[in-house]
Amino acid sequence: MKVAVIDIGSNSIRLLVAVYDGKRVIPLERQLITTRLGRGVAENNMLDETSMRDTLSALEHFKKKARNLECDIILALATSAVREAENGRDFLHIIKEKTGIDVEIISGEKEAYLSFKGAIAGLGLEGPVLVIDIGGGSTELCLGDNTAFKSTSLPLGAVRFTKNYLVSDPPTIDEVLTASSAAAELLSGFAEYFNRHVQVEHLRTIGVMPESEPFRTSGNSDRCITAVGVGGTVTTLAAVVQGLAVYDPAKVHGFSLKLEDVESIFEKFCRLTVEERKSIPGIMPQRADIITAGVLILRQIMQKLKISMIKVSESDLMEGYIIERLS
Repeated sequence: MKVAVIDIGSNSIRLLVAVYDGKRVIPLERQLITTRLGRGVAENNMLDETSMRDTLSALEHFKKKARNLECDIILALATSAVREAENGRDFLHIIKEKTGIDVEIISGEKEAYLSFKGAIAGLGLEGPVLVIDIGGGSTELCLGDNTAFKSTSLPLGAVRFTKNYLVSDPPTIDEVLTASSAAAELLSGFAEYFNRHVQVEHLRTIGVMPESEPFRTSGNSDRCITAVGVGGTVTTLAAVVQGLAVYDPAKVHGFSLKLEDVESIFEKFCRLTVEERKSIPGIMPQRADIITAGVLILRQIMQKLKISMIKVSESDLMEGYIIERLS
């Protein structure tokens, strides 16, 4: 079965065309159009006219692409920006009227679960996994062992934090400190849970060494959590670390991103203007203005959860959505 799924996010609209055989999602084509739908939400809790118009245009383009590729099904979901905006549901009615596409608004917890499901399927992971999904308006964290059992969605997003905190170009020290403090406060609840249930004794190649339930089991105390990152921030960082002038999904998917690299790149980005960041290999020009906020959020997560390294996954909630809807 050939299926298309469209993700209406806070920063961009994404298309995945894939073959689904009932077990595996095999990507055929991916496209992304930046529309900044979450821009107005960060300012006044409303989707603005420009971003809605750009989003409708992107949806029309993706629908045509899906039809040209002879997709049997077109699925669509909306995340943080639409579910938070006062006019979010009104916008979905407009989408239906203009494009004929039915869009499902998914909750933050479901978004976390779908990212978890898509990432572990895409990387072929087993055992304890923590999936971190940094988006434009929110960040989802999901912890599980083959099945998810602890997930949360937080108002931590690259677009949101750029609009609310990192307003100077480049950001000032005070802005960075304020944003870091805000991120740490929002993460405190999940970090407390994580560090209480997963006490760190040794930093491992990937993630952390568990010392207590739910992950330590009799005769298998060496199992370690695999920390996985999905979304534009982590895939961009993987490209930057490797110096990819041309984005290569094969080199990004499965790449191991170290905390020391995240910290080093963050310090560098804080010293550069948006125009200067655009010249760095691996950064798409349309992401240059929000990438510093995204890296700040990832840095806080890795520090507070004591994660030394994360695997980067191209597979995320879109693959998870296909599996969830069509299995």
